[in-house]
Amino acid sequence: MKRIGEIIRKEFIHIKRDRGLVRTVALMPLIQLLIYGYVVATEIRELPLAVLDYSVSAEGRRLVDRFISTGYFKLEGYLSSPSQIDTELNSGRALMVVVIPENFAEKIRRRAGATIQLLVDGTNSNTATIALGYVSGIVAAENAERLRQNFEQKGFRLVEAGIREEPRVWFNPSLRPINYMVPGIVCILLMEMMVPLTAFSLVRERERGTIEQLMVTPVGAGELLIGKMIPYVLIGLADSLIILAAGTLWFDVPVAGSLVPLLPCALLFIVVALSLGILLATIVKTQQQAALSAQFVIVPNLLLSGFMFAIESMPRAMQYFTTVLPMRYFLVIMRGIMMKGLGVANLWDQILALAVLGTIVLSISWMRFRRVFG
Repeated sequence: MKRIGEIIRKEFIHIKRDRGLVRTVALMPLIQLLIYGYVVATEIRELPLAVLDYSVSAEGRRLVDRFISTGYFKLEGYLSSPSQIDTELNSGRALMVVVIPENFAEKIRRRAGATIQLLVDGTNSNTATIALGYVSGIVAAENAERLRQNFEQKGFRLVEAGIREEPRVWFNPSLRPINYMVPGIVCILLMEMMVPLTAFSLVRERERGTIEQLMVTPVGAGELLIGKMIPYVLIGLADSLIILAAGTLWFDVPVAGSLVPLLPCALLFIVVALSLGILLATIVKTQQQAALSAQFVIVPNLLLSGFMFAIESMPRAMQYFTTVLPMRYFLVIMRGIMMKGLGVANLWDQILALAVLGTIVLSISWMRFRRVFG
């Protein structure tokens, strides 16, 4: 234990002397939280909208007002000629152009079917699809309102005898994207920090020649490995608490479950991430190679873990591939505890899968470490 303690003290001295690393460890959690909290959101609002209104009528203005009042669209202005449409869409000043025909108001007054044209910038297909979905809801609401008014004008009362939905949203009643993001940010942060930092630490020792000096001391390979890992385990736990505290206080993200099972699960994931970093360090020769190689670990976990895209929507082969990604299991654990208030009894299968995967990765890393650094 004394030898391990000296290795830990030595590692903390290296971290303290590396001012860039200290700033990264201290500021990176908060910066990422702000970026994901304010920028990365699944709800898209204030999409730029331009209108070419040939009818110049109260009915046309009413429809445009309904578009704007929802908050999903922001009116950039009215166009005076069709030649301006290309300019608006090509420049990006408008994502969508609504063309209201000249006979729009007349058909509305005669209670005939009126049509509007939607010209959408499909460069970003996801945004365009969301925008068209918004329009469908807005037009449906306008049609329902006009139908009700027509019945009332004739002295009838419209009875809603059809099917009505009464939604009850569990776990995130406000449907705030940040409530869903913060648990994922903890997972991403730990993966992005633990893997490269551990790899850099070991590769730096090799580049400077100090690893050979350590090997000729009474310090064994296991003691060296433990001493190298413990400082980064503590850093990872500290950053996790910083993210949770900042998310709770700044973004008002509720934590439905207990931190008692959350912290041990975070510790397990940190060990897995550190094991991946150790494995990388046994393969590469320089810190530049370690930085590039770390992306082969981080990017698949980021894109295929379920943080950005639902695993169920992926091709079957990719779904099978996600079973070897540790972040997939930890993400379910984090969201289950924070959003659903689940405990170990409900998440034991995810914890077991993460533990088995961690044991395999740690064993391979240990064997490689003894062979390369032992």
